[in-house]
Amino acid sequence: MSEKIEREMAVEAPVKQVWDAVTGDGWLADEVMLDLQPGGDAWFRSSDWSKTGWVEDVLIGERLAFWWAGDGDPATRVELTLTEDGEQTLLRVVETRPLELLDLVATPLPGVDGKTFGPALMAA
Repeated sequence: MSEKIEREMAVEAPVKQVWDAVTGDGWLADEVMLDLQPGGDAWFRSSDWSKTGWVEDVLIGERLAFWWAGDGDPATRVELTLTEDGEQTLLRVVETRPLELLDLVATPLPGVDGKTFGPALMAA
């Protein structure tokens, strides 16, 4: 079982412009810092919330998958996929929380500078 939210939208802009928008400040959160490499840190902050996490996978300009969680909240996986479609970009966003993995595996994921993020899904 998993909880999932899926959205797809057509954006009247080239892929590079959409990529820059979704990975920069303003779209996912007011402030965004992403180390765009597998295992890189991810940090998001808006006026009334903040989340931290890590980058699972990235293909610059095409795909970004990361995990994030706010204090005390369960971790969720977010995947952004960008596809060129003529003069527009199709942006697909999928956010999931795989309950059986998150609930069964309780080993923290190592992060940079001694931080840990959520359960270690690789061990499942």
